[in-house]
Amino acid sequence: MPLILHLGGPRDGQVDDLPADALASSLLVYDGPRWLGVYERVEPRRVVETPRGPAEVWAVHE
Repeated sequence: MPLILHLGGPRDGQVDDLPADALASSLLVYDGPRWLGVYERVEPRRVVETPRGPAEVWAVHE
């Protein structure tokens, strides 16, 4: 599973494993009980090292 680093919004700084099919779109939409939020892929695509491994950066969509 790919790792995603969230920038901004309610998940700022959080690193999550997401199923590859969740990344088929340019937007990630969270509507769970703890957070509501929409994140988009940073262009150009950027990968950063995290304690859990390399993660692609996604920023809050405003």
